[in-house]
Amino acid sequence: MGNGFEFLDIILLVMIAAFIFLRLRNVLGRRMGHEQTPREDLSRKGFGKAEQSYKDDPADNVIPMNDDMEQDFKIASKVSPPLAATLRQIHEIDRNFNPDVFPSQAEMAYETIVLAFANGDKKTLKDLLSEEVYKNFANAIDARELAGEEMTTDILSIKSSELVDALLDGKDAEVTVRFETEMISMTKDKEGVVISGDTHPHLVREKWTFARNLKSRNPNWLLITTKRAD
Repeated sequence: MGNGFEFLDIILLVMIAAFIFLRLRNVLGRRMGHEQTPREDLSRKGFGKAEQSYKDDPADNVIPMNDDMEQDFKIASKVSPPLAATLRQIHEIDRNFNPDVFPSQAEMAYETIVLAFANGDKKTLKDLLSEEVYKNFANAIDARELAGEEMTTDILSIKSSELVDALLDGKDAEVTVRFETEMISMTKDKEGVVISGDTHPHLVREKWTFARNLKSRNPNWLLITTKRAD
């Protein structure tokens, strides 16, 4: 009898492990390496094109920026009254939107996009970026490959992620998250010589703006702008 119960326990643990693996795969996608993303302001235009891509194949969704559960509206962090009002309006249209959870979910998108860029994974990037931002990333990947250069970034930690701005125009919402990240970044030429960056950790402060039509079937918030932050 004892051995029978132990066997059932093993089966149960295997089932739980399989469930957790599938859940993480759906949320995080594939992870194969590190590299720094382009550091310039990027256009907000064309983020609707990725919505069509999702409709063509919903299984390609990588970063759902909500947890598929209706959330009670609350803001634990301190934000200005105008920002709080906009966040409440977004929540009234999309009951899954939780401003307290959004920054941590944005961290997963941040890391996934950085990893996809590092590995030249244009397919993943196309699902997560607006049309104009995708063009910038794809051009950077092509230029790097053509020059035989390799840019590597090790993200040591995401020290903070803070929701700092939001905009609602009809059903189209934009949410901006400020990231402070510690990383090591460098670029090597085809001879392996470091031509920029170094081996020392440094802080990177950026603001990433994500956009979404709140009535869309696509749960992804697409990256539409990146810029340096103070």
